[in-house]
Amino acid sequence: MGVEMMFGFKCNYSIKCVLMLFSVYTLNAKAESELDLSFINGSHTIIPDLLKGNTINAPGEYIADVFFNGTKYGRKKLIIKNNKDNKICLSTNWLKSLDLPINYKKIRSAFIVNNNCYDFTLVNSGKVSFDSSSQMLKIQLPQVAILNADNIQNWDYGSSGFRFNYSVGASKSNNSENLDGIFDLNANHGQWVLSAKASGNIDNGLTSPDLTLSTAIKAIRGDIILGKTFTNTSAIPDFAFYGLTLRSNSSMLPWSKRGYAPIIDGVLNTNARVTVKQGNYTLYTENLPAGPFSLTDISPISNGDLVVIIDEDNGISRSKTYPVTVLPSLLRIGDFSYNFAAGIKDNSSPNENVFGLASLDYGLDFGTLNSVSILHPHYQSLGFGASLPLGELGAVSANINYARSYYEQSSFQPKGNHTQKGLSASLQYAKDFGENINVHLLTYRYTGEGYSDFSRFNTHDIHQYSDERSRYEARITQRFGSSYLNATGWYQEYRNGRSSDLGINATLSKNFENGISLGLNATYSKSGLNGSDYSTSVNVSVPLDIWQRTQFINSSISYDSNLGSSFNSGMSFRASDNINSSVNLNVNKKQKTASFYTGIGFDAVQTGFSVTQSNNNTSLSLSASGSVAASSDVGFAYSRDQSDTIALAHINGIKNVSFNGSSPTNASGNTIVPLSNYQSNDIVIDTNNIPENVELLDSNFNVVPTNKAIIVRKYNYLTVHRYLLRVLDSKGNPYPMGTQIKNDKGNDVGFVANNGVLVATVYDKSNFLKVDSAGSICKFDISKIKSGNKSITDVYCKLSR
Repeated sequence: MGVEMMFGFKCNYSIKCVLMLFSVYTLNAKAESELDLSFINGSHTIIPDLLKGNTINAPGEYIADVFFNGTKYGRKKLIIKNNKDNKICLSTNWLKSLDLPINYKKIRSAFIVNNNCYDFTLVNSGKVSFDSSSQMLKIQLPQVAILNADNIQNWDYGSSGFRFNYSVGASKSNNSENLDGIFDLNANHGQWVLSAKASGNIDNGLTSPDLTLSTAIKAIRGDIILGKTFTNTSAIPDFAFYGLTLRSNSSMLPWSKRGYAPIIDGVLNTNARVTVKQGNYTLYTENLPAGPFSLTDISPISNGDLVVIIDEDNGISRSKTYPVTVLPSLLRIGDFSYNFAAGIKDNSSPNENVFGLASLDYGLDFGTLNSVSILHPHYQSLGFGASLPLGELGAVSANINYARSYYEQSSFQPKGNHTQKGLSASLQYAKDFGENINVHLLTYRYTGEGYSDFSRFNTHDIHQYSDERSRYEARITQRFGSSYLNATGWYQEYRNGRSSDLGINATLSKNFENGISLGLNATYSKSGLNGSDYSTSVNVSVPLDIWQRTQFINSSISYDSNLGSSFNSGMSFRASDNINSSVNLNVNKKQKTASFYTGIGFDAVQTGFSVTQSNNNTSLSLSASGSVAASSDVGFAYSRDQSDTIALAHINGIKNVSFNGSSPTNASGNTIVPLSNYQSNDIVIDTNNIPENVELLDSNFNVVPTNKAIIVRKYNYLTVHRYLLRVLDSKGNPYPMGTQIKNDKGNDVGFVANNGVLVATVYDKSNFLKVDSAGSICKFDISKIKSGNKSITDVYCKLSR
């Protein structure tokens, strides 16, 4: 007889069925009097103890959802023992495994030394209760016993381990062979991260642009970095160096606290809803009380007007516009950016001297001030600047730098001097003209004859850039309906009779409603040394629905002043989520080239293969990329995706389980999950491939990882044994509905349903189950019954002697 015979509908054996059967008995479990179930099975019904009025703190073994002050913190195995006070005492290790924000110093009176556990009912206003019917453990403590947000270390530096990203390729043609690669390694220990990046090929070997040992420090919102890295300043060009640096890190702030934010203030006559919008985007909306208000952390998404809409409770609505123009150097009031560094510049001679650098930018109510200074035995500089928001007029920034440099040779130096002195000044302007025209940046820079940026300076060389005088740059964007025009241009003037240089690039793009996109591009450059070059191109992309997926045909026609005309056409198509391919044909006046590429993504690696035929030359190439990570806590994991900051999600011994759409777990139960550093990340398990005999204790973790952290999270579970039985007495009669069944340890495992059917969930393997009814105990052997069997097995309960 199947379960469907009892309830009149089909029910496959699963956790859902268990919960459905159990719900028959938990209905109205909070009633003060005994629940009468005779309408279900006549008078021959036993009321389970759990339904006899009080379901709180019933002894037994459970899997409980744990709630602390109303917030769920996960699931844990919970064993409640019989005691005369009907209280729950929670062990120290059990509590701390949930990472509850409890200030244990404030609740010492609740600690029971003999049992090494906490009885929260001993705390004033403290409560702890378990409801068997809902399987919920509720803990409540007063505010004084809770850790303040400032005392909780939200950042997670991760576990000791390593993460290795790689991308390698091999190619062979008629005339050459090549092997190249890009590699990125992080080795983590405690709060420190050793990072190394390298790239190269078989002919030239490997070069490393980055080799550092670093740690993040929350108190100063910055990083300490030792090794080969780059400076990070707003007033001078950055450069690579070997040494020590302490610099701020804006990514440590929430998104709402980053970058420039205007001050939005006013007075509300009544309680009102205040909404801040930029274009079609709502940046802020909140109900605020009557009186003065000031918003200082509304970050614009781009240049453009902010519209503040106020809807007061008295029915009056009004709006106000704040013109906003953002420059990269603008900071909000009270925000700062700093960089202190000492070391030796990259590519310097072996006996080069140590430099020191200090820069500081600070946001004030009228704008942002910045300063920078460099000290070196042969070079000294000092610079100051300011960035000012001008409201409807846009925004402007200005910087001036003075530098003094010493060269070992006076020959060919300006005016034949060892020592050179000079000024450099720059002016930037940005403005948004309504919704359609945006002058991203107009820049003017003047360079004095004796001035040199430290990034270019070498005391053993000549001052190579003394001829540079003035440079003008512009970036403009304009929208025409669904079309966009992007234009950039620059003009460089020289002294000493050298001809000027200039360059222009313009792109016009349009997207049509049917998915077709069209683009036009034109470039022009003129060099006093190399003459003029120009090129134009027209490209179109057309979507096609093939194999129930959108594929694309891309074609272009171009003309280059040096190469002449060329035609290019190709198609990219994706056969599945893991396979993508493309074919391409290019024809110009010198040669014809045809190529084919296909990429196949596996769980652990992304691979690619291509073949190219051009005139009399054929080339083949193979590529592979992916990531390997490991921790001493859980072992190795592999992924085709690459990320700087990761989690190693571990569910011991269970394969093919994904987290946040990651690659499935390997045989050890490990997989790599990409994370966003300094942001809140939920690592959620996909339960689709969890075996039915597994009861998850953890399904979600929230972490805030530091940059390049390796976060290890273990998803604990219990292996349970489920039995579908029909319990009969020695005479073959089914036990009454509601009969409680216990395991050999005395813990409840289920209740008998109609016609003696029992769905039993046993957390620890038992050899027998027992029925304690009317003072007599009988047992039935389950040691030879296979758990997980979906058909009902008859068992006969024999009285114990």
